Amino acid sequence: MTAPREHSAATGIVFGGLLVGAGGLLLGLQIDQNGSWSGTGWTVFAIGALLSLGAMFVRAKREGSLPRDTLGIFAVVTTFVALAFLLSGVLAPGGPWMFFELALLVAVVAFKRPQAESGRWISYGVLVLLAAMLFFRLWIAYQGSENRWAVMSIDIPVLAWIPFDFLEPVKRIALGSFTPHELGFPAAGLSFAPTLTLWAVGFALCVAGLMLTQTSAREHENDRIHDLIHTLPTGLANFVERIIPEEEWHTLGLHGLPSRRLARRIESLVGERMARQKELQAALDAGRLLSQTNPGGFAGGIYRAIVDPDSRGTAE
Repeated sequence: MTAPREHSAATGIVFGGLLVGAGGLLLGLQIDQNGSWSGTGWTVFAIGALLSLGAMFVRAKREGSLPRDTLGIFAVVTTFVALAFLLSGVLAPGGPWMFFELALLVAVVAFKRPQAESGRWISYGVLVLLAAMLFFRLWIAYQGSENRWAVMSIDIPVLAWIPFDFLEPVKRIALGSFTPHELGFPAAGLSFAPTLTLWAVGFALCVAGLMLTQTSAREHENDRIHDLIHTLPTGLANFVERIIPEEEWHTLGLHGLPSRRLARRIESLVGERMARQKELQAALDAGRLLSQTNPGGFAGGIYRAIVDPDSRGTAE
């Protein structure tokens, strides 16, 4: 019978995959002025997939861990697809600014380190960056839906105030001009409101699915380590889990190790921490000699803090 915690981890990974699939589908759709549905194109998705592959390669190289079972492989595949959907979903489909966005994302992929304490792929700072890029893409889509083919227009002082029609072409400067074909808009024109809803909901679903998958994958790895430790007698297994608490397993690099290396690593950690504990105990035993020649003052205070911490509060 499957343990409840194992079942919870497996369910979280599978449900996270479903959320990512639904979110990616919504990010890849757009609606035109006639109410017809069309895709946003494969070019941007290919770029997002390439960036996602690079992120996974950098992560695997830094951590040196690989999935060790079918559920772990599914979590990695889901993570790859989620990152590909997110990165392609926030990129503007074309225009000169796309190169700046690519450079920014490559820098994040190459230099951003995963959060060691949580094991997450996307920190809150990166999530805010992706949300800002999505907002920029939505702004461009809005400008195109209103037949304004520039990121923004700036009125020229004085000229903009003169009420002559022949000056209209020079009254304002268009920044970041683009064309409908360049951004992959449908021929009938983009319907902004429903497309905005699709992209926003798709982005939220992909983020939720990625977070759920990563959290569940970490829980699944913790279950695997827990099961290995509990092949020991119950008392000894509980002692090992006190020496090496579960909160440190990911930071210590136990996740993703094969069973043989995992067992050796746990043996090494227990040996190191027991040796340190014995050194501390020996130093404490040696310090008890101070009780016979306790001079008081600073030395006495240190002695009381080590041997009898409660006495410090009483003295104060």
